[in-house]
Amino acid sequence: MSDTIKNIISKLKDPLKRRKCAKTKNSIDRRKFLKIAGLSSLASMVIPFKSKVAGATSYCDRNWWHDRAVYSTSEGTNKHVDYCRQDNLDASRVASDGIIQARLDNNWSSFKIRALPQEFMEWGVSDRYFYYNSRLNSGGGMPSAFKNGGIHHGMVATYGNRFGRGDSAFHCNIATKGTALCPTREKILELLPVLQDLKEANPPDKIQQYYQIMISQYSDINNFDATKLITLELYTQGSLASYGYKETHTFANMMANPTCSIGFMQQEYPNPNLFNPAVSNPDPSNTSDYTSFGYGLHYKVQTIPEILHCWAPGNGDEYDVFNYNNATNDAALYAYWTNFLHTFYHGGRANVTAVVYHVVEAFKNTPGSGGRGLRVVPALA
Repeated sequence: MSDTIKNIISKLKDPLKRRKCAKTKNSIDRRKFLKIAGLSSLASMVIPFKSKVAGATSYCDRNWWHDRAVYSTSEGTNKHVDYCRQDNLDASRVASDGIIQARLDNNWSSFKIRALPQEFMEWGVSDRYFYYNSRLNSGGGMPSAFKNGGIHHGMVATYGNRFGRGDSAFHCNIATKGTALCPTREKILELLPVLQDLKEANPPDKIQQYYQIMISQYSDINNFDATKLITLELYTQGSLASYGYKETHTFANMMANPTCSIGFMQQEYPNPNLFNPAVSNPDPSNTSDYTSFGYGLHYKVQTIPEILHCWAPGNGDEYDVFNYNNATNDAALYAYWTNFLHTFYHGGRANVTAVVYHVVEAFKNTPGSGGRGLRVVPALA
């Protein structure tokens, strides 16, 4: 940039200087200034362009796709694959210090990871407990009515991939994702051999046995890590490819700007609380034996998403699954667990990109006293 332009910009920053500059005889003509500034801008910046693969081009440091060879046990050969890498997130201190570092809006910050509030955990665990119990009591068949919402369908809001994938004028995005509470590491390692044996044996009552295992899991809040939520990025590098896209809007935003606000709302009312029975010796099949959570229960959880790609270095070096036994990244176990449960119940591939949402804040949006958008994690002083 020339000295002339620098002088003009320094004067334009101050209103008094700006007025004085406009009156001086030696000031540059506005049209001439714009012409020079425009040429200077073009010469000093990389011009971004849109692509159907949002990270396909390198704009600043937002080119997150890389390639390598990964061994496939099922095919007995190396496969050339694309994998993503989160260069704007550092999760190396999560296990040791409960700290995660992320670059949000191009600024690096450290965030303390916190536990979800007790009411949220009781609600989430109760919601799934009674769901599995009702499915078991119905013989394990398909429900008569499908219900969406509750703890299993978080509404995930993201932003940040400003150049998009070419199909929208906006980058702010919201999508309902199949979300779940995350079991503790110890509980996952305890349950996996049982579920793997059940899947391989494939008895006629496999689903009923699965429901019984899940009922046991959801009978105790202590079976879960309250600092995490988990999900899968099912459509990134998946079925979207037939439409010419490699990524979901959510995925691209998380890669460009790793932050998510997740909304959870009560599915129905009354909503029984497993941990607050109304009678002694309650019958889980009779939800009226339990007190109910308040009407309109609604939480917003602020998180830092850690994206786990099966083929990225550190996640097991296996094409078919997250081989957590060989992984140097401890979080690969959560990715394997999330994939395993999904394939156990729904089928499909087991190498889907997983997301661990690390909890930083929580707000209670329930109408009425104590809610209305008040922050509850960390609690207000």
